[in-house]
Amino acid sequence: MGPLDRALLAVYSVFFTVLFTLFAAVMLGWAAPLYLLRDLFNPARQELFWPLIVIVILSGIRLFWISLVRPGSKHVVLAENSLGQVKVSFQAIESLVEKVVSQFNGVREVKPRIIAVPHGVGIQVRASVTPDINVPEVSREIQSRIKERILEVTGITVNTVKVTVENISVNKPRVE
Repeated sequence: MGPLDRALLAVYSVFFTVLFTLFAAVMLGWAAPLYLLRDLFNPARQELFWPLIVIVILSGIRLFWISLVRPGSKHVVLAENSLGQVKVSFQAIESLVEKVVSQFNGVREVKPRIIAVPHGVGIQVRASVTPDINVPEVSREIQSRIKERILEVTGITVNTVKVTVENISVNKPRVE
């Protein structure tokens, strides 16, 4: 659900909460909301009533639709045969990327993200490194090793590997 749909849901919820609160107040004997509701839904003033009804109905249809639609798949189909499909989840690819990148000396923290692209995947890696490495050289090695290892293990073609160094941190001694 995107930000526009969340805003729509919030407005829709507030609208119905206020409307039913006013109806409840009328049912409990408070007359003031009755006059407001009578003026709001007056058949003589249809210029306000019908657009409001159309907006509420369209909002309801939109919210119902997004509740039924599933988000995009989180896996890549490797092979399909008479017995079924072989799929690799994005989580499995992320774990493999973490394992490959963590083997490099000087890399402290790895946060991979997999993106489905036509005919393969794209990989974004955010990493924290130590200051004693050559960042451009290690980044190129990370890119090539990720691409090779993913192809070797899963058979999936890696179209792009983007490496972002988020932090250059100093090794702190461990307290034992």
